Amino acid sequence: MSRKFNLRQFQTDLSKRMQAAALAPAQASRLGFQAAGANWLVPLDDIDEVMPLPEIVVTPGTKRWFRGMTNIRGNLYAVTDLSDFLTGNPTVESGDTRLLLVHRKHDVNSALIVQRSLGLKQVGQFEASPEKPQWDCGAMSYQESGGTTWLEIDIPRLLADTAFLSVEAQ
Repeated sequence: MSRKFNLRQFQTDLSKRMQAAALAPAQASRLGFQAAGANWLVPLDDIDEVMPLPEIVVTPGTKRWFRGMTNIRGNLYAVTDLSDFLTGNPTVESGDTRLLLVHRKHDVNSALIVQRSLGLKQVGQFEASPEKPQWDCGAMSYQESGGTTWLEIDIPRLLADTAFLSVEAQ
């Protein structure tokens, strides 16, 4: 009888390990994108959607990096040019330019213009870098085996940044 118990326990443990393994790649996945002359990573649970640039209505009396408002399926989003906000250099729009919609869990309808989306990246394949990101919204730095540097953006920190929240022109 103890043999049955051990087999059952083994199966239970194996099932738990398989479920954990199935979740691990999703947790390690990040969306790669380019903005401000850098390669960025964003956790998938910090964004709702990636889309081509929609029509953006310019908002007068705001800083240049605050591009205006857009309507996405009946919801208004405040649109920020991430490169312009971080470096003072606006994103040069092309067919690759994308809009990242910040996840609704952050209770802010915010969207970020980025130069291009680079698809899903597995941070488990990168080396953590001791180098501190030059921007406050940078959480971590990583090095890819080919030498490419990746910065992980901290969306909650960006959304709490007083400079990011101060869109009115001076």
